[in-house]
Amino acid sequence: MIGKIYMVSVVRDYGMYSRCVLDNPFCRSLSIVTLDNREENLGIPFRYNRFLDSVEEDGWIVFCHEDWMLECDISSVLDGLDKNCLYGPVGVFVEEGGRRDFIFMHGEVRHCSKEGESPRTVYGIETSARVDCFDCQCLIVHSSLVKRYGLRFDQNLLFDMYVEDFCVNAFEKYGVVSRTIKIECTHFSRGSINARFHSSLDYVREKYKGGKKRYATIVGRHNTFGRNIDKPVSKYRDNLLGKVWYRLNK
Repeated sequence: MIGKIYMVSVVRDYGMYSRCVLDNPFCRSLSIVTLDNREENLGIPFRYNRFLDSVEEDGWIVFCHEDWMLECDISSVLDGLDKNCLYGPVGVFVEEGGRRDFIFMHGEVRHCSKEGESPRTVYGIETSARVDCFDCQCLIVHSSLVKRYGLRFDQNLLFDMYVEDFCVNAFEKYGVVSRTIKIECTHFSRGSINARFHSSLDYVREKYKGGKKRYATIVGRHNTFGRNIDKPVSKYRDNLLGKVWYRLNK
């Protein structure tokens, strides 16, 4: 039996949240946890950690943005999954080479504007694969894994890079692996790279400069951290050369 599934969101735009979560028929059987952030607008990791500190009943935890819409029965997706891994719909893996490193995207997600316009599907080399980290739009973890290692989000990261850091920290300290899984979903956002994002990137670069390997964000070709970030890097998405290179070296 799969047990409880928590769906946890930090919310400021209740119109969007109602559309994506509260009124979503695929969320009716889930335990919805709404973290109201309209007044204080505290960092998302603070809100998430407060939830983790209060959770008592074991189950899967789906941390997701208020504008992330589930479009499938997630209980059937999670049923039987290894509880010792982290999961998400889309992420990246850095394959380190001698002269150049390669960034591979895995998974799949639909993106569109806040109004639902200009939809497009973003997809990687493989639907289900090992990755270093996910995009912040969605992270799935079982509470038993959180409790075993005392996993928490870094509260120095307010609104960017907190999921990437969560994944990398779990791998660096405890060897926890992240994997993409097939989830039908839409993200009503295209994201943005701004000064706040770069500040967060600089923070994780300093934090993991002596890390086990090189990591990357899902956005931008040169947004890498950990190890030698000065080495040349190429980002493969879904082009034929990337698929051939990836499969020949696995």
